[in-house]
Amino acid sequence: MMCRIPNVASLGLSQFFQLSFNVKLAQMLPFICLRIHLYLLGFLYFSLKRTDKKKMALCLNHVLRFNLKKSPSYKTFLGIFDHYFEKLIMAHRPLSEMIAFLRLRLHIKNKGYLDKITKTGKGCILITGHFGAVEFLPLSLAMNGYKIALICRFKTKKLKEELIKRAREFDVILIDASEPKVIFKALGAIKSGRILITECDEFSEWRPHPDKQVSVFGHKIPQDRTLEFLYNRAKVPALMGLMRRENGGFTLCIDSLADGRKDVSLAARAWNKLEGYILSYPQQWYQWKDAATALSEHIILDNKKDTQGVPLIPSEGPVLSANYS
Repeated sequence: MMCRIPNVASLGLSQFFQLSFNVKLAQMLPFICLRIHLYLLGFLYFSLKRTDKKKMALCLNHVLRFNLKKSPSYKTFLGIFDHYFEKLIMAHRPLSEMIAFLRLRLHIKNKGYLDKITKTGKGCILITGHFGAVEFLPLSLAMNGYKIALICRFKTKKLKEELIKRAREFDVILIDASEPKVIFKALGAIKSGRILITECDEFSEWRPHPDKQVSVFGHKIPQDRTLEFLYNRAKVPALMGLMRRENGGFTLCIDSLADGRKDVSLAARAWNKLEGYILSYPQQWYQWKDAATALSEHIILDNKKDTQGVPLIPSEGPVLSANYS
């Protein structure tokens, strides 16, 4: 029986990396060999999907055009491939192996924020993004004794089955974003004292606010209203948690966003904080394709200005410098 060769042109990047033969290799290969395999496979994918590659590179150059720390675009693509390496081993390597792997490499910065909230027993909202080693975030918290719930999407049925099985071992609640009553399930998890993990940078999934806008890389776009609704209903503290890769290890960076009492725009605060990290570590964010779509009109307009020789002047409050205040 001949092995069927998948049609790459019809697959998204996530589906491509999670084809069955890659899953098999993720279960068997040493980490270094698997990583090299995925790097080669990733560059092959983008050599065939040149439109996607060009769109991402244009967005990257547009966003970082005033950034003195601009890194080569190939590093950003390597960061994207690292994400799928982490996704595959998180789902398909023995859980004991992953725990041992993280214990040697994980550092939690500002852990006191998590401990303080946990002592109250009231739960909180932990906002993250498609940044760094986000696939390791739930296990990093769970193995340190935190009770968590996670809003997530599953690209494949097999991935969903594997992650649900693993989640049960650590009493982690997975909330499938494609199913009904997501917000009400999330509120229930918070009320039971859990840390609810959700992402703030899926532009294609934002529910645009009719009146409020947020600055995304210097351009105003309608703000997402999902986080606002969640925060206003739950009335609990909100934190940001990002798994930054560094020196062969991982630093879980915890920042405070809101205390649950003040009337603040949580969506704007969360994005502004994440944007600061993205601009300092652009190679660790992997939503460039989604951002390219969200900012397409602005990118086209500014490219026209460039070709016409009109100077691009940064705004008074430059967004291209990290702000961790």
